[in-house]
Amino acid sequence: MIKFKIPATSANIGPGFDCFGLAYSFYNEYSIEKADSMLIEGCDPAFTTKDNIFNVAFNKTMKKLGKTGSYHVHYKPTIPASRGLGSSASVIVAGCRTANILYGGKNKLSDDEIFQIASTIEGHPDNVAPAIFGGLTASTKLNDGTFYYKKYKVSNKLYFTVLIPDFKTSTEMARKLLPKDYKKEEAVTMISHSVLMIEALQSGDFNLLKTVCKDFIHEPYRKKLIKDYDLIKKRVEKNGDAVLIISGSGPTLLTISNDKNFYKKINLKGTKDNWLIKPLGLKK
Repeated sequence: MIKFKIPATSANIGPGFDCFGLAYSFYNEYSIEKADSMLIEGCDPAFTTKDNIFNVAFNKTMKKLGKTGSYHVHYKPTIPASRGLGSSASVIVAGCRTANILYGGKNKLSDDEIFQIASTIEGHPDNVAPAIFGGLTASTKLNDGTFYYKKYKVSNKLYFTVLIPDFKTSTEMARKLLPKDYKKEEAVTMISHSVLMIEALQSGDFNLLKTVCKDFIHEPYRKKLIKDYDLIKKRVEKNGDAVLIISGSGPTLLTISNDKNFYKKINLKGTKDNWLIKPLGLKK
C-alpha cells in the first residue's frame, strides 16, 4: 500500500479570476495499490462509479503511459466538496498520481505532464496548478491548448484563514451569475489589481494588499450565494488588519491578515449558517 496526499486550494484570490491559486497544508489522503479491478473506498458511494473523476483521471493517465491495469484506493476526503476549496481538482490530481505511481515505472510522467492531463479534465488550471506545485501559482490555457503555470513565493508576514460554511454551491451555478460583458474600466482595473496582488502576496505589503485585493469580475455577483457575506466582510475588515475574499466560486471565504492570531478575533455570531473557522498554513 502506497500513501500520498493532495492539498486543498483556493482559486481566484480576489482579482486573479480563473488564474491565481493557493495551496494549503490541508489535505485529502490516499492509500493505493494495484488491483485486478477498480475499488474505491472511503467516500460517498455516488463517487465510486466508473465515470467518477478519479477514475477518469486514472484512465487518461494510463493512456498517456501506454499501460493497462486497475487499482484499489482508500481515501480520507478531508477537503469538503462543493465549498470552493478545490476538492474536484484534488481528486483529479490524485487519480493521475495513482496511475503514475503504480504503473509509471521507469517512465513516470513529470509533474508538468500530470498538470496538462489534470487541467484538461478540470477544464481550467487555477486549482490544479497549486494542487500539484504548491504555494501561490498563476496559470492559464495557451492558444495551442496546453496549460502554463508560474509559481511564486508568499511572504511569511501573511496569515490565511478559511471560513467554511455548512452549505454547498456549485461552480456551474456560480458561473451562471456572472455577466457576459464587463466595462472597459473594470477590466483595466482588474489587470492592474492582479499584477499588484502578486507583488503584495510576495512582499507581504499589507497596505497594498488591502487596496488591490478588490475584485469586480466575480465577487459582486457570487456573494449573492452567501447569505451573510456583507455582514462577515464588514466584521472581518472592521479594524483594518485583514481582508476577506471568496475562495474559488465559494461559498468558503478566505481571510488574509498580517496578524497571526486574527482567526481568534473572527466574529460569526448571529449568522444564518454554521461556519468552521480554520487557520491554514500554505503548502510550499
